[in-house]
Amino acid sequence: MKILFAGTPSIAVPLLQEISSRFEVCAVLTSPDRPSGRSGRPQPSPVKAKALELKLPVLQFETLKTDARNAVAATGANTLVTFAFGKIFGPRFLALFDRAFNIHPSALPLLRGPSPIQGQILGCFRTGAITLQSLSEKMDQGDIWAVDGFELDGTETTQSLTHFVALRASSFVPDALSDIVSGRLQPRPQEGQATYCTMIDAQSAYLNFGKRACEVHATVRAMYPKPKAWTLWSGQKVMITSVWGGFDSIKPFEGQKPECGSVVGFDRSRGIGVVCSDAVIWINGLQLPAKKELDHVSFVNGNRGILEARFGE
Repeated sequence: MKILFAGTPSIAVPLLQEISSRFEVCAVLTSPDRPSGRSGRPQPSPVKAKALELKLPVLQFETLKTDARNAVAATGANTLVTFAFGKIFGPRFLALFDRAFNIHPSALPLLRGPSPIQGQILGCFRTGAITLQSLSEKMDQGDIWAVDGFELDGTETTQSLTHFVALRASSFVPDALSDIVSGRLQPRPQEGQATYCTMIDAQSAYLNFGKRACEVHATVRAMYPKPKAWTLWSGQKVMITSVWGGFDSIKPFEGQKPECGSVVGFDRSRGIGVVCSDAVIWINGLQLPAKKELDHVSFVNGNRGILEARFGE
């Protein structure tokens, strides 16, 4: 198995390092350097930085047309392994390989699409998964070789779950590839009802406190570290950056329920209590535009009016 590894963001870095220690990696395909930071100078992707550290040849192309295909063919790679590369592989490109594998952070056919990590959080899933699948021309519809499942407790953010998946994939995928080479694993078609996730944007991050507490709680976690969940407070935007507890911390509302979005309590250990359609959630991280993130105690010390707020107005 001579591998071309394709990836771009930091989630793929641990896998690249582990695969390169166990298999022959002929080259690494990643996105071109992009302007970053205040200087605006082009910076390498995390995958490129790791590839250079590992002394692996790096290929970078804006499109995967003739020049890219010729460069890839010259590496001698017969197997494509891709994880969060960020571009679509066309039939001519895939024809360069005997086998092509994709790593997708969900239990396919659930959450096909570009944001499965956020999707698992937004769906209030109690279990998550990573799937090793055959790469197909239709997005995330290839046969499944192996699935690695794990428990979710409702405290995960996109940041923490991405880190977890990165490390988990770095052990799961190389073991599965070894089993494929030895013949111990065979592919199977995807089964069940497919669901889809979409690109995450600022509108996805708006908090509707009229929804169930689990959904609001999940939106805060799924939108961290970016674009960050937000709502309105007295007509100004405020970001909600963290919430207290996990699934088991959300208790049904008792007694007469105020309007959704109303602040109904302050607890130094839990946060600011806000009413949702069925329960109260506790917000313990907030941020005003152009200001730094603050914990709930620090925020309230400088913004006492928040304790009489109704979010969403």
